[in-house]
Amino acid sequence: MERQHIRLTFSDGEAMHFPPVDGETILVSAEKAGNLLASNCREGTCRTCAARDENGDEVLLCVTPASPGISLALPYRRTDVAPPTLRRAKINAFSRVSRSVWEIRYRLQFPLPFLPGQYVEAHFPGIDGARRFSMANPPSQKEQVLHVRDLPDGAMSAYLTDRAKPEDAFTVRGPFGVFYLRSTARPKLFVAGGTGLAPIVSMLSSIDPASAPPALAVVAGFADAEDAYALEALRALAQKLPLEVVLVADRAGEGWPGVTANPVAALREVATVPLARGTEAYLCGPPGMVAAARRELLAAGLDAADVLNEEFVHG
Repeated sequence: MERQHIRLTFSDGEAMHFPPVDGETILVSAEKAGNLLASNCREGTCRTCAARDENGDEVLLCVTPASPGISLALPYRRTDVAPPTLRRAKINAFSRVSRSVWEIRYRLQFPLPFLPGQYVEAHFPGIDGARRFSMANPPSQKEQVLHVRDLPDGAMSAYLTDRAKPEDAFTVRGPFGVFYLRSTARPKLFVAGGTGLAPIVSMLSSIDPASAPPALAVVAGFADAEDAYALEALRALAQKLPLEVVLVADRAGEGWPGVTANPVAALREVATVPLARGTEAYLCGPPGMVAAARRELLAAGLDAADVLNEEFVHG
């Protein structure tokens, strides 16, 4: 192997080597050498292609120029990356499940395999451009489920409020992302903010109770108690799995069954999963929440490679 090649090491230790292409990014250089890597936006916004250098700093392969001798670590296995495919879909039903969240249930013309936690790009009637949504169902479930944040003047909100109807046809393309449940025996902590709960529900729903799962804990955060949703689903999962559920809302009145705080402050409420090295953490929600939770967990001693995250930016 030439010393000037780029080296990318996957999470299972497998390494990929390829030469840098002048004037191109690391991602394009890998692709021109015949390699497939996780990516989506190709402009440095979605962070699907993120790797880490020897100092633990994040490197986005789609915007970082290729240069000789780069060595980076990837947070996924090479075998977990599959090229995205396009599928036709039809809405089965949709409903508002809280003050600020819609749920869409739909069926696919043909199955679309994915790992729990991954997302798709969806094109709905009359809406320009794709919208990215994580599946909220386990891969084994035939009916697919999406959670949609209700935004004032949002295109999806207007569609669901005014025009959507059962049997509406749309398309999904995917899967994307390397935020997926790892099959390990380590204790697992899940921290969600708002509709960042969708991939967490997918992950938890995919765990087989008969597989002797490790200790699990989920911190489900909402801006207001009236925004809370999927509480019954979480309670049902807690009946089947060794799962501790911590509900948290920034604002709540009497009768709220959880903590009144933000999700990061509520980490101290977790009793069954140690906030220490050896625990895996899965974070999904607004960028500010994800960044704050990541800092808190790293300060508590979790390894950077064990803190996996996805940021939700609503448009």
